[in-house]
Amino acid sequence: MTVAGVASTLIMLCGLSTALVLHLRSRTRRRQLEQERLAASWEALIRERDSARSEGAHLVQILSVYQRARRGSKAVVRWCDTGATQDAWFWDRHVPPGAYLLLRGHTGFGPHNHNPDVLYVHPHEVLRQLPAHAPGAWRSHNRPPI
Repeated sequence: MTVAGVASTLIMLCGLSTALVLHLRSRTRRRQLEQERLAASWEALIRERDSARSEGAHLVQILSVYQRARRGSKAVVRWCDTGATQDAWFWDRHVPPGAYLLLRGHTGFGPHNHNPDVLYVHPHEVLRQLPAHAPGAWRSHNRPPI
């Protein structure tokens, strides 16, 4: 290989290395911005929950979804205030497992499992929804400096 060939190969490798570093840096920054956005959304959700409690709003986490139907989802929710679990029916909504929802709803009889204590939630009763990793983003974003 000639000196010119080696030089052009080195220049090409430097260019590729620079492009890779810039791409990785950009991706890291996008992730960091997404984590900051999620942390701010979680903080806003907690503030909204605290102010809406008097109006019957509560925070739940979707532990599992055991049926998706054309008209909604059957799920098991965990009440974040108490840790209690409950069957729930979300009308016209497919909820993802792990998600956190600020909602209102009412309890009634569940004919599908003869459960007298099913939480029924209509679409307008879901005030806010965040993904499962939102609290973790908030914790890592609000970690005190060492």
